[in-house]
Amino acid sequence: YQRSNDRIREDVCERLTQHGQVDATDIEVQVQEGEVTLNGTVNTRQAKRLAEDTAFSVSGVRDVHNQLRVANGTNSMRGEGFDR
Repeated sequence: YQRSNDRIREDVCERLTQHGQVDATDIEVQVQEGEVTLNGTVNTRQAKRLAEDTAFSVSGVRDVHNQLRVANGTNSMRGEGFDR
C-alpha cells in the first residue's frame, strides 16, 4: 500500500501548521511519488531544518527536497544544492 500524494501533502501541511517552532505561513508543499518538496521562506535555519524533519516524519514520505530559504538574508547557504 502506498499513500496518495494528496494525503501525504495534507498530513505534511497539517503537521507544519501545528508545529510550535515553525511558521508555515510562507511554506509551499508539493508531493510527487511520495517525494516532498518544500518551497518558500522561514525565519531561521533551525526552522528550515525542523520543517524538513517534520515533513520526513509523515508516513509515506520517501524523500524531502528542502528548498526553503531563510527570510532575513543572513543565511548564506554555501552548497545549498547539497541539502538533504
